[in-house]
Amino acid sequence: MNLYKANINRLTHFYGSDFFKYLKTNDPTYIAKLAEQLCPDPDHDDFSLYIALGQKFHLTAYRNTLIETVANHKIFLAADVICGRKQLMTIHPQFEMWIQDYESIRQNLNLHFIWPKHKLPTINTYRYTIYRDRMDYLLFDLQHYFQGEVTPMSRAYENETTKLWLTKFKHSFPNFIDSMQLQAFVDHDYQVLDIASRQQKRLHAFLSPTQLHLSIQPYLENLLWLIHQDKFN
Repeated sequence: MNLYKANINRLTHFYGSDFFKYLKTNDPTYIAKLAEQLCPDPDHDDFSLYIALGQKFHLTAYRNTLIETVANHKIFLAADVICGRKQLMTIHPQFEMWIQDYESIRQNLNLHFIWPKHKLPTINTYRYTIYRDRMDYLLFDLQHYFQGEVTPMSRAYENETTKLWLTKFKHSFPNFIDSMQLQAFVDHDYQVLDIASRQQKRLHAFLSPTQLHLSIQPYLENLLWLIHQDKFN
């Protein structure tokens, strides 16, 4: 897990430079473009992340993927961090604040998930499309899918190798949680906890689009609070 450290170093030098001050005054539209180039996505580009995830899940890391065999078929898996840099910037626009959040998330392997990698839609891409990256609602959705329901994410679950990969959990949400080491997101009854409530409540119903939109800021704020309380360590 080395790339995020290099990203922090590059961004710290950039945001502390005279060039940044010049752009802020004279051409601020270039700041986001340059920051994007200085901060490549570790989920895509950090082989050391895949080595660490491979060790955690006893899988083979090959380039920037993990390989798992299910029913004699190779399945390629990709990393997916719980919250990206751009989302952090919406909560804490000041660099000095969001870069600390970025480091707290990226240094914690437990906040990196793995999903099958193939043509769209995937769990990774649909998590944003359907739930704006709310990890708790993705798990809530999976819980209902394992119970035999058609859910908002079903199209991704039934696509390509994801369908085969999910069979390894034998239609059991507790088995999925234990296998993927996600116990910090559920209670002792394997009910999904609401991150927007600082995990003081269980999720009990799917949200309407309006409710989901209104929930994102408290979700992100309280996700960061839980991270800083070492909830996911």
